[in-house]
Amino acid sequence: MTRRHVAAWLKGRSGERRLALRTTLAGLITFTLAHLLNLPQGYWAVLTSVIIMQASVGGSLKAGLDRMLGTVAGAIWGVSVTLTLPHRDTLSLGLALAVAVAPLALVAALKPNYRVAPVTAIIVLLSTTGVQLGPMHYALDRVLEIGLGCLIGFVVSLLVLPTRANRLLAEAAAELLLALRDLLALLLRDIAQSPDGAAVIATHLKLSQALSRVEGFLDDMNRERVNWLTDAPDAQPFVRTLRRLHHDLTAIGRTVTEPLPQPASQFVAEATGSLRVAISDYLGNSAVSVSRQVAPPSLAFVDKALREFQHSLDGLRQSGTLQRLDIDEVERIFGLAFALQQLRSNLGDLADRLAEHASPSRPGNRNVP
Repeated sequence: MTRRHVAAWLKGRSGERRLALRTTLAGLITFTLAHLLNLPQGYWAVLTSVIIMQASVGGSLKAGLDRMLGTVAGAIWGVSVTLTLPHRDTLSLGLALAVAVAPLALVAALKPNYRVAPVTAIIVLLSTTGVQLGPMHYALDRVLEIGLGCLIGFVVSLLVLPTRANRLLAEAAAELLLALRDLLALLLRDIAQSPDGAAVIATHLKLSQALSRVEGFLDDMNRERVNWLTDAPDAQPFVRTLRRLHHDLTAIGRTVTEPLPQPASQFVAEATGSLRVAISDYLGNSAVSVSRQVAPPSLAFVDKALREFQHSLDGLRQSGTLQRLDIDEVERIFGLAFALQQLRSNLGDLADRLAEHASPSRPGNRNVP
């Protein structure tokens, strides 16, 4: 790989570069402080500052709090077991280890943010250094070292090229909207034929992954809001709308899994194609809007295409074609119409949410097609 290829590869990964810089800087600062403070095992602090560094400030705050809570809980329980149960031989040490680990493992299973607690208890109980210094002294050293690493990691995350969760959520939401656009194109490409099953499954997987990222960044963003680390508006309604759009396309997918009957598809095929283009364009432009934090595009083209679809559906009713179809086929036709109406309603909600999150300094253009 040439230098030019490496430069091109790094150019599109500014977020990853910032995270790498913050992680490196946090490790170096913690190493320096651990050395100046003459901490007995300063590498615990360095490891912690690196481990808690996340993509967003809210993520780093959560990781630091989780590690600190788990360390304190594990240290307290580990010291209690060490001082209470004699463990001079292998059998008694194994019994003490079981007593130290089992309750904390259960707590970690119920509350994953305590997953470091069993590890800390094991270190306090089994460490040879702990035997020399005494469990209380050794546990206190660990808590101080972990605390230093958490503090430095969070401060670096907050002050050095900080990335707020709302920015990451917007990027993930833009990916989700583009995946929704791709899924709609697959489902309504030709209602007289079944969609490409493998492509639909792959797109659903991409959608699920994007939605998981959105929801993860929503948690980080809520944490930043609670701790006054951001003034971004609440993103919960926006994420809820994205979920509903996903459900709408799932409902549409159920109606077109099999081709619509030929007599009916002739009436609505052209209007469905126009509606697919209009909604796909709207989803693509919405992805741009959320990414750039500008006002949403206009729904005028979608509404026009939906009126044409309803007009073609009225023509289908008046033609008497529905009377010659099976009840299941009729249900699928009107199920598609209902799902498209629901999709339009939720696209209106999406427009409202995009307008809420648009930056005042970048108002954009509500009439963008």
